[in-house]
Formats: sequence, structure tokens, C-alpha cells
Amino acid sequence: MTTHVVITGASSGLGAALARQFARMGCALSLFGRDIPRLSAVADACRSTASLVEIFNHDVTNAVEMSAAMARLESRLPVDILIANAGLGGGDALAPAAGESLDLARRIADVNFFGVINTVASLTGPLTTRGQGHVVIISSIAGLQGLAESPVYSASKAAVRVYGEALRRLLAPKGVRVSVVVPGFITTPMSQSLPFHRPFEWTAERAAARIVRGIERNEAEIVFPWQLHLLSRAIGWLPRRLRDRAMTLGQLWTGLRA
Repeated sequence: MTTHVVITGASSGLGAALARQFARMGCALSLFGRDIPRLSAVADACRSTASLVEIFNHDVTNAVEMSAAMARLESRLPVDILIANAGLGGGDALAPAAGESLDLARRIADVNFFGVINTVASLTGPLTTRGQGHVVIISSIAGLQGLAESPVYSASKAAVRVYGEALRRLLAPKGVRVSVVVPGFITTPMSQSLPFHRPFEWTAERAAARIVRGIERNEAEIVFPWQLHLLSRAIGWLPRRLRDRAMTLGQLWTGLRA
């Protein structure tokens, strides 16, 4: 039976790499993105190996639009894997010295948090009714420790990580699996817009392959690279004053290495 994979934010970066990975596995793909020319190029690259590829130009911040789109997809071909990948980050999510403006904060939260809710909540009903399916939420290592460079971005990624963690516990008795992806830096147009050094950066293809393996193993958290994960966890064990000092030193290090 063909596996139907839905990916938001599939027009470039990690979303596009995930589409290519699943295409090579012969899956049916429903790809969401706002940049239709780039999304079409991704779809064309997948069509030689995927069993089916369709593209959709929907705004994840529009709850009504996403609910209707997911309902149509589910009725045509039941969704097996849903990857909520669309997000706002990189240079667009960096805060000025006085912090994010209200407008920027809302835009980040609308895409990174409510966009995930709009995508996932639209399908949890059908998935639990069928008693199967896998929800994958893309968070970030920035959601483990608040980054001074991007407070709202960090908060949005922490929020979806906790949301996914709770959702996994809620849906497990119904047969629905949930994984949260907690990546470090990935080589994408988004990350390349950051004006500083990106330690332990992975290529999008490597990250996508790791995520697919994690999905196959039903990992609760798919975290990489291990170096940043270990460092973030270790900093979290420190007393607050030392934690703040360690994060400040880390920010100086990345700035000096830019």
C-alpha cells in the first residue's frame, strides 16, 4: 500500500529534502508551499520516483483554509505521515537590540506556533478515528534554551516541542504516533541568512535522512547534532546565573566566528 506523506514548507530547504527522500521511497506526496515556482520545481524532481505528487498553495496561518485542505486530502487518500515543517526563521526572525516589534513577534508566532496547530489539529480527528498515522512536528534546538538573538523564535519552537510531546501522550492510546524533530543548524536559504557562524551544521539531505530514520523507528524526539544537543542539555543543568553566562559566552563565540 502506498504511503501518503503531507509536508508543509516543502518549497525549499528541509521540506524539499524531505520530499525528495520520501519520493525515493515511492510514496505519494502532498506538498504545501507559498512559492509556487520553487514548489513546482521540487515536485518535478520528485515525480520520477514518487507514486503521486500534488502541490498546494495554502497559508498555514489560515485555520479555515488549512482545515478544508486537510479534509479534502484525507477524503481522497488517507494521510499516513504529516510533517508540519513550515516555519519563519533565519535572518527574518532575528531581534533588534530592543527586542522584536509586536508585528514581528506576531508573524513569527502565527507561522511557527499557530501554523503548526492549524496543520496538525486539522488531521488528529481523522487519524484517531482510523487508529493510525504519524504526526511529525519540526521544532529546533533553539527551543531548548532561549536565544537572545531571537526570543520569540525560541519561544515558538519551545511551544511546538511541548505541544508535540503532550500530543504524543494523548494520541498514543488511539494508535497515532507523534515525533518532534529538534534540529540544530541545517544548510538552507533560511539558515544562510543568519549573520553568524553556524556550528555543527548539517546539510538538508543529511537532516532529512536522519528524520526519515527517526520516523521509521517511531522516535519521540529526533534530535541532532548530538554535540549541540549535549551542550544545550548541559547548560540547562547549570544554576540560572551560570546558565546565562554560558549562553552569553556562546553568543560571543558565534559572533567572533562569523
